[in-house]
Amino acid sequence: MGTDEWARQRKDNHKEVERRRRGNINEGITELGRIVPNSSGEKAKGAILARAVQYIHHLKENEARNIEKWTLEKLLMDQAMGDLQGQLEEMRGSWEEERMARQRAESELKLLRGVPQGGVAPVVGVAPRPGPNAPNYRSRSQSAERLEGAPATRSPFGESEVRTEVENRSQENGTVEGDGGDERPVKRPRVE
Repeated sequence: MGTDEWARQRKDNHKEVERRRRGNINEGITELGRIVPNSSGEKAKGAILARAVQYIHHLKENEARNIEKWTLEKLLMDQAMGDLQGQLEEMRGSWEEERMARQRAESELKLLRGVPQGGVAPVVGVAPRPGPNAPNYRSRSQSAERLEGAPATRSPFGESEVRTEVENRSQENGTVEGDGGDERPVKRPRVE
């Protein structure tokens, strides 16, 4: 092979490589023309590339604005969630306080009514409240009766003996009134 033939072969190879490179560039520019919006069907490579550059800058600006917007929205959402969480905890606390106050009030009401709590024995030291038909048991000392002008009866144990009105009335009759209105004989309390 001579030098002329070798130079021609080399030149042909170079032309083929250049043709492929230009074909790849043209295909890329054509693809950009289809992708970039607002293309008016222009075939000029320079116009397609200029529009592609503008569109890329536009996308980057939008991305920066969106990132800023989403960051601000996330911060506001986090703040709102924190506020709501605080309000929820506040409401839970006040609800718990109200629940405890209600339970205390109900237990006090049960104690005042004489109803045992939870169906167990009544609390020691707290007398049940009398019903509407129960006799009026007000205790009075004999010295108080004497002050009101009642006849003074002296007990064998001194003047400080305490009797109820029912006992005082019953002693006159010799009976004690029961809950149902029946009367039974008086039973004197034993004093030790």
